[in-house]
Amino acid sequence: MTKLAEYIQWVGELDFDAYPFRDADALVLCDISYFDLAPVFSDGAETHAVSDCIPMIEAGEAKPMITGGDMGNCEVFELAARSKRFGPLIMSDYEDQLRADPPLQFSAVAFHAKDFSFLAYRGTDASIAGWKEDCMISFTKTEAQELSLEYANRLIKKGKWYIGGHSKGANQALFAACMLSETKWEKVVHVYLLDGPGFCPEVLDESLISRIDSKATRIIPEFDVIGKLFEPKITETKIVASSQKGILQHSLASWQIRYGDLETVEQNDPGSVWVNQLMNQWIESIPQEDRPAFIEELFGTITAEGIENLEEIDMDKLQSVLIEMTGVSETTKKTIAKLPEKVLFDDALEEVPEENIKTVQRWMGDLRIQGGLLLVFAALAFFLSPLLLEVTAMGIVMVLAAVELFLTIRRLVKQHGKLEGMRERFIILIAILAMGAIFYFKEQALWLLGSMIYGILFLWLAYYSVESGIKEKSEPFIKVLHFVEGGLAAIFGIGFLLIPQSFSRILSITLAANVAIDAVLRIGYWIWKYRKKKQLEKMINTNPEPVENETPDKEGPSDK
Repeated sequence: MTKLAEYIQWVGELDFDAYPFRDADALVLCDISYFDLAPVFSDGAETHAVSDCIPMIEAGEAKPMITGGDMGNCEVFELAARSKRFGPLIMSDYEDQLRADPPLQFSAVAFHAKDFSFLAYRGTDASIAGWKEDCMISFTKTEAQELSLEYANRLIKKGKWYIGGHSKGANQALFAACMLSETKWEKVVHVYLLDGPGFCPEVLDESLISRIDSKATRIIPEFDVIGKLFEPKITETKIVASSQKGILQHSLASWQIRYGDLETVEQNDPGSVWVNQLMNQWIESIPQEDRPAFIEELFGTITAEGIENLEEIDMDKLQSVLIEMTGVSETTKKTIAKLPEKVLFDDALEEVPEENIKTVQRWMGDLRIQGGLLLVFAALAFFLSPLLLEVTAMGIVMVLAAVELFLTIRRLVKQHGKLEGMRERFIILIAILAMGAIFYFKEQALWLLGSMIYGILFLWLAYYSVESGIKEKSEPFIKVLHFVEGGLAAIFGIGFLLIPQSFSRILSITLAANVAIDAVLRIGYWIWKYRKKKQLEKMINTNPEPVENETPDKEGPSDK
């Protein structure tokens, strides 16, 4: 097997007369479309040969506009530009549009040989605008899709035409092909959909795809995620082997070729099947009407930090984004939380009866106001147990391991012992068990884990307490108490994350004292409220309000 670059070396001296157009050639042209060709067309000329890009390549100015860096694409571009097969191809109508608000990322270029032309749509680059627009196909037609149709309608005239694209570009190729006028469609020889998503059924009628099915080839890698989103149903779907692993198989340059043809496999990797089920369930769990607000808030937190490109994200900005995410709506928080929830708990939580969930929610609602008794027990635990952090940490690991073991066995039973899609569940289970073993046997590891858990927990409680204080309208005392609790929780959260183990006893005693005071205040306030309520009821029962009766009108002066 050879990669795409080695295919070009193998076939590079043969033009399209000697060796007719094939699937692998569509991969090469779509790969070239990822490069910023503006420097080549900066001289104002309407057309350029692919070989005209060689000086730009030699100067190191060939910039791949693709998420994840080069991944071998630069080698593909250079070999193609120098080859007899691809170098003479004429490029025209290069377009590249990028806008942040409203989001737009669209790029395309046309390649022309003696006997055919190829429209190539670029996939997603590293721009935040491009990724946001990708997500928007889950609830609306995008401007990039509309532009892809305009582009095809403008260029397709006489002769033989191919349409293709990779990733987002494949979605645009699909949209343009499905929407072309009949006269234009007759001139299209074939459509190449390279690992791209299909149509959201709530936005576009999936039956549109049946129009192009007889002239379309869909190619996806063995470990496929992107091409399974709103998966387009194309009869000729090929699963290609890749030199990469996991999600990195999305890279065109890694796809394997054997003697000019794609090296195909029979089925997708079981791991990708599990990921696809997970992603599809997550997307379907987001109501159609909630998707616009979710996407807007999710990307709004990123752009609020001045980030315009994925390559600009570092640890400091990531931390700022995570902090900013605490201010999004409850709907968005719940939507984000559903993804790790599904990773850890599979679909088990979806089978919990709704009335049980409501009971827990009511109980938690009471706990926020009347949780003083629990705080007493928490204070005693912190005061009496210097090993509380270690015990808590080990308890959490053991509970997680037990849950994952149960869910793994549960899925095996549901699948009647079949192992398809089970690898990831086994990996999660083994990772948790290994983590438990490491923390148990490695000195101080349990304390470090426990302090991290408590630090994160108290910082979350700080945010939650302040948020509750802002929302509290009817109880001034509780409002103030929430803010005080928030400040103390933040101090203890930072303390657990930063203090050495030698000071853990002092921190635990201090925390116990504060929790005890908080418990006394809550219980005292609750008792006072209860007694006040009873006094009011007694007063009402003792002095009931008089019943209003009609009062006879006073007699006026007699007319007699």
